[in-house]
Amino acid sequence: MKTVEMDKKGGLFLLQPAFLGDVVLSTALLESWHRVFPEDPIGVVVRRGAEGLFEGHPFVERVVVWDRKGWKKYPRLLSIARGVHSVQAEQLVNLHRYGSMAWLSRWSGAQRRTAFEGSPAKGQRGVVSFPHLLGDGRHETERNHSHIQDAVGSFDPDLDCPKLHPQLQHREAASAWPSGAILLAPGSVWETKRWPSQHWSSLADVLTQRWPGRPVVLIGGGADRERLVAIADRCMRRPLVCAGDLSLLGTAAFMATAHVVVSNDSAPLHIAGAMRCSVVGVFCSTTPSFGFGVLPSALHGGWGLNTELNAESAGLDCKPCGVHGLKQCPKGHFRCGESLTVNQVVEAVEKVNSLPS
Repeated sequence: MKTVEMDKKGGLFLLQPAFLGDVVLSTALLESWHRVFPEDPIGVVVRRGAEGLFEGHPFVERVVVWDRKGWKKYPRLLSIARGVHSVQAEQLVNLHRYGSMAWLSRWSGAQRRTAFEGSPAKGQRGVVSFPHLLGDGRHETERNHSHIQDAVGSFDPDLDCPKLHPQLQHREAASAWPSGAILLAPGSVWETKRWPSQHWSSLADVLTQRWPGRPVVLIGGGADRERLVAIADRCMRRPLVCAGDLSLLGTAAFMATAHVVVSNDSAPLHIAGAMRCSVVGVFCSTTPSFGFGVLPSALHGGWGLNTELNAESAGLDCKPCGVHGLKQCPKGHFRCGESLTVNQVVEAVEKVNSLPS
């Protein structure tokens, strides 16, 4: 992806080198700033792999990619710092807690710098910090919004929502896949966020029988292909597999044509939310009460419908076992995932289908 220089100084620069879903949620902040200051230049720093979310973006003028692999990440960071400093942003928002991002913030030359409490940047002179408390009743987009509230006004859940901007080439690529489909997204970086594969196979079979006129498609990135193919191979009627066949924005454009998206608590859930899809979110080891689900108002406000299935069972006091999920269940039983039944997910899909979109 081509990275372009900002033509104007000032504006907003966002530091968000976290996972893909976090970057999607942070787009709400960019939308809010642009709505109030439509002429301001906007730039972002993201980790390699997330830059595709901004391809052809209508108002994000600069996308800086930080490749964090290997020792060369530090020389790369120095180069990024020079570029960010040259912009002299009006405000720099640091949403991450890396010491490297605190250093980048310090040398940014921005007039106003903000960070979350707990960030190494908090103690820097001139940095305004904001609380980030999981389970405080706020969605992550609202917590992020606190950084720019003084400039753009109070958080409005009907306006300050994540949004992606697929372009014509992304929509054309997506058009090769069936519209009105039921999309299933079984992938996640974290094992404890993955609803068991056999459940996904059974779900695909039930949905195919229940809605024979709607194609079922397993969707994910290239790294998910082996898992998705294995799930498809277990099905009585093999669903389509779209794994790495589309770019990030191509996937977003495909989701926009879907009847419903069923996803683990992972990036596809947030992409679907940003595209105003009808969504069923499956939460195994994590919980939507942390504020990382789909922004409810963005769905119930007429853009789609959302049901989040939060696996709970009597005596399961180990859930949630982490904020982002783990590589394996620390208890060895993964009861939070196993206890969430196919019937529960089917009922959630039926609920979405029964309500007006």
